[in-house]
Amino acid sequence: MKRPRVSLSRAAAIGLIVVWIGVAALGVLFLPAPTGELREMIAFSQIIPILIGAFYFGQAGGLLIAFVASLVSGSLVIRNIEAVNSIFVQRVMFQIISFNAAALLTSFLSDQEKYQRQLVAGQLERLTALRAIDKAINAGSDLSATLFILLESLMRLLNAEASVIYWRNPKTECLEIKASLGFLGEAARAAGTGVGEAERLLRTVHIPDLAAVNPAISNVIQGQGVIAYYAVPLVAQGELRGVLEIYDRASHPDESWRNDLESFAGQAAIAIVHSRLVEELQDRNAEMALAYDATLRGWSRALDLRDRETEGHTQRVAAIAVKLAERMGLSGEDIISFQRGAILHDIGKMGVPDSILLKPGPLDEAEWAVMRKHPVYAQILLAPVRHLEQALVIPLYHHERWDGSGYPFGLQGIDIPLWARIFAVVDVWDALRSDRPYRRALEESTCMAHILEHAGRLYDPDVVRNFVEFLSAEGMENPLAEATPQGGSSAI
Repeated sequence: MKRPRVSLSRAAAIGLIVVWIGVAALGVLFLPAPTGELREMIAFSQIIPILIGAFYFGQAGGLLIAFVASLVSGSLVIRNIEAVNSIFVQRVMFQIISFNAAALLTSFLSDQEKYQRQLVAGQLERLTALRAIDKAINAGSDLSATLFILLESLMRLLNAEASVIYWRNPKTECLEIKASLGFLGEAARAAGTGVGEAERLLRTVHIPDLAAVNPAISNVIQGQGVIAYYAVPLVAQGELRGVLEIYDRASHPDESWRNDLESFAGQAAIAIVHSRLVEELQDRNAEMALAYDATLRGWSRALDLRDRETEGHTQRVAAIAVKLAERMGLSGEDIISFQRGAILHDIGKMGVPDSILLKPGPLDEAEWAVMRKHPVYAQILLAPVRHLEQALVIPLYHHERWDGSGYPFGLQGIDIPLWARIFAVVDVWDALRSDRPYRRALEESTCMAHILEHAGRLYDPDVVRNFVEFLSAEGMENPLAEATPQGGSSAI
């Protein structure tokens, strides 16, 4: 098990130094004369508090303690005046020189250690900030939010007072403020002194005293003193993507500071490029989705043109079925797939001959056998289209019935996919209300009576209940009162 590092507090260090030097002073001053060598050892032991002082309090603290220790050692000469000789003086002088040398060396090493710790801590903080910015970029966050995270990290690490990021709007080709931080009020609008030059020359612009060029800027930057200004072009893939401005109360000639500034500028450029790529991808996906849905609607209209008696049925039933599906909990991508399935629900009829599809009278058994194949034809047509995998549920199963009397597979109850159960109710309701080659449209009350009568037999009773509530909410005041089932009772 790794032991925790023991750290001495400054107060404890001061106490230890005072006690140690106090004991040494008492020993040197009050030990009996025969113990002269012991006095020297006690005096020389003061090198320990000198090392502690130099380590904890730097060069000034170490030298101060060394001076006090030198006084204690010098008192040896006074206490041993009768035994003073050149060798004794040399030993005392060696003590004093050793004290000062130890103070200087230890303080130097301590300062170096502290500097290295600060350097490592700064690098770690810098890497952590860059990592946070990378995560924001890769997460596809809003560009303004990503740039705000970047500015916050930049100002903290570079000790800047204020900063602005301009981005080149791809539509207007002009630089516009996208994010700003550290200004008083609408300060960023008064800035932009070196933006044009940075944009034109594609290099960092540095103005040591911005107030001399733009006196109004002093009123919108917090703090006192000279305002140093930097404008860094944001270049990615060989193109200018924007400009980063930094306002500070001190110039930074050191190379490491400027390297950090350029690193953040590079991250900002990448963020802008990434955001633009995401926007372009989203736009293209939206265009493709619109084209995709337009194609599906074109297929549906082609079927309507072939079977003029059912023209408009697809659009009506799809719109109502989508609303009912939303009422029953579908959302997001599921609703999109549901709508596509509703639009394509009869696409399999493309494989049914005109003599059967357009027959003005009832179909015989052989003709019904062909007609009942249209869900399978739909599967043959749509199965190769991967994006229609979910949507295919409706064209394939919407003629299945709750009691198992449907086609093409004779599925029963909840074995029928929910989407098909929802659509089946709306499809039958709209079909009964529409003219067909073999009959005229039925009355509203008769259509609803059929739905209510066969709830729990042909149709999912929960779907029928939601459908009735939906129609009532849409404006039918009391669909149950208007629809009295004929030859049976409601199974809702």
